[in-house]
Order: sequence, then structure tokens, then C-alpha cells
Amino acid sequence: MADEVYIVVKGDTLSTITKKYAVRMSDLIMLNPSLRMNPNLIFPGMPLVVGETKIEDPRVSKMSYDGKLLNVYSVNNNRLVASFPAISGLPPNAPHLVELIKDGRKDLDIKVDYTQSKYQNVKDAGPIQEDTYVLPLKLNMPYDKSKAAGDGAGWGEGGWILTESFFAKLGNYFGGRYGFFLHHDGGSRGTSGCIGLKKAEDMKMLKNMLQRAHTKGQKSVPIEVKYK
Repeated sequence: MADEVYIVVKGDTLSTITKKYAVRMSDLIMLNPSLRMNPNLIFPGMPLVVGETKIEDPRVSKMSYDGKLLNVYSVNNNRLVASFPAISGLPPNAPHLVELIKDGRKDLDIKVDYTQSKYQNVKDAGPIQEDTYVLPLKLNMPYDKSKAAGDGAGWGEGGWILTESFFAKLGNYFGGRYGFFLHHDGGSRGTSGCIGLKKAEDMKMLKNMLQRAHTKGQKSVPIEVKYK
């Protein structure tokens, strides 16, 4: 069967949505795993499954990152279903770039834009390297890193660690680069070696999409990093 999806707007409550679509509160919570922990936690732009009709399958065929956008594709004809502004690497004068130089990194320049793909091998400053990564899906998609978990303000809303092939991991490790994440940028300017979604709301929306994919049996999502 197919799912009918409603996008939450400002002023919505679960009560108004259940009345609008003539759906029981218990059914709405069952259809949306993200509501199970806190049914009152909804926000503008959040997709909610309210019935059957529009989207045939909530599973995700892949995600891709091109240096500007994280794009999400559906298993339904590999159709693009979401695009989130994202950043990888440190732009000029980024706070972390200032810290690295202050700590003695003489190979770095405060005026250089390390978000450019040509700097993807620069340790601690360059963008995530071109490769195909894998994001494992888990029940309710708990964050591997988050501000709430005490892992630093730079994590913002939170994020998940990405896995690589054995040979890619080995090559990156000896190049001084490892531990790649997909996470919210946390309000900092730039994120070295990871993919940082610029908006917390986008991170919440992506989490909801991945939760739904997991409820349909999906175990992981490939993420292709290819710069233009």
C-alpha cells in the first residue's frame, strides 16, 4: 500500500491533524515512529504519515553529497525526495581553523577555503573524501554523537557515524583521516571531514525519514560523495 504524507505547518498540533484527516491519535503515533518518545514534538516542515495514498514506499535508495546539498532518493524509481543544504570542510576564518593554526598547524592558511574538493586530503580541515559510505539504520535512529550526550556544542542536533569499505578505511587512516560523520553542523562554520547539515530542522526531518525506512525493514543507506 502507499502512504499519504502531511507536512506540518506553523500552528499545527496533533489534535488538529487527527481531526483534519479523521485518524485516531494512536494510529497517527503508530504510523510515525518519531512520535513514540514524545508525541508533542512536532515542528514546521516535519513530514507525518496520516494515511494511505501518495508515497508507495518510505525506503531510501541512496543519498548523495556534492559539496553543497545532501540529496535523498526514494526506492520508487530512484526519485529525488529531499535536498538539504550541507557543508563539509572549513571555510576561511572558521573557528576550528583558527584553533588548528593557533595549535601549530603551519600547513594551514586562515584565508583558504578548505571546503573545496581539492583539499579533501587535508587532515582536520578538508571536506569528506570522495567515496561511497554507508549509514546503518537502527530502531528510532539514535544519534551516535550529540550535544545532549555531552560530546560538544559543535554536534548541534546530533549525528551518525558513517562506515566505509575496508580498503577506503585503511587508506584514510594512514592519511590521518578517519571517523566520518553525517551530523547537524551545530551552528559552527564548517565541519572538517564530515557532512554537516546546516539546519537542525533538516536533521530532524532526515531522522524521521530514516526511521520510517527502518520500520519497513531497511538496514542501511549508501551515501555517495562526488564533487562537481
